[in-house]
Amino acid sequence: MKRWMSLLIASTVVVVFLFAGCAQSQQQRADEPVSVRAAIATDCIVHYYKTNASSYITRQRHGYNPSAGFFQAISTEPVGVVQCSLLKDDYDSSEPKQQSLSDLPDTFWSKNLAASVFYGFCAAGGLLETESMLSAENIKIEGRWYKPLKPRWPSGVELTLLQSLETKRVESVLLEDPKEGLAWLMKVYNIRYNKELSRYFPRTIDVFDIRNGVGSKELMIRFDYKDIQKVHTQGNLKLVII
Repeated sequence: MKRWMSLLIASTVVVVFLFAGCAQSQQQRADEPVSVRAAIATDCIVHYYKTNASSYITRQRHGYNPSAGFFQAISTEPVGVVQCSLLKDDYDSSEPKQQSLSDLPDTFWSKNLAASVFYGFCAAGGLLETESMLSAENIKIEGRWYKPLKPRWPSGVELTLLQSLETKRVESVLLEDPKEGLAWLMKVYNIRYNKELSRYFPRTIDVFDIRNGVGSKELMIRFDYKDIQKVHTQGNLKLVII
């Protein structure tokens, strides 16, 4: 009887250790950072327009991974390195404090802007599967007809892709954020063929403030893409989520 009890206790201890080991292993795997890298790298000249008709011009590197819902931007400014990373609803940014440099933009990036640029570039480049997106009744904006498409993310923001009924290409993005008091119209144009990636990409993206209506739109930002290429090596454009 004592020998049987000893064997039972020993077996129980082994089982406890096995379960503890499995739990620890699962915890370690859950805590490991997930790395997402850019599949497309771009070189971009950006104009930030101000209300006093002046503009701030800078150069940025944008990285895209359409299938992962990933976007990253990085630039070197007078205040230091400015960067942001977006992975669907997860957003992170690093902008040094701007003390006496009043000529700089109030902010270079936000989650809304990153998501809008991601969809504008990737959807216009045919890099996103739009067939499964919810669609609404066709709408007419500035004399042109569009089919509105609703992506699944980001949450909490009304973001709509506008697919031209004429070209069948996503040519604009609408964004409304009532909490932030934002209403934007993003126009994606200047489509050029990229031989390396064997597809057409937009070379210009304009972001307009349309809080006072589309007829009174004001240009806020212009992204002018100078170079678009496929990432062949493990470069510096990556996002690590912990």
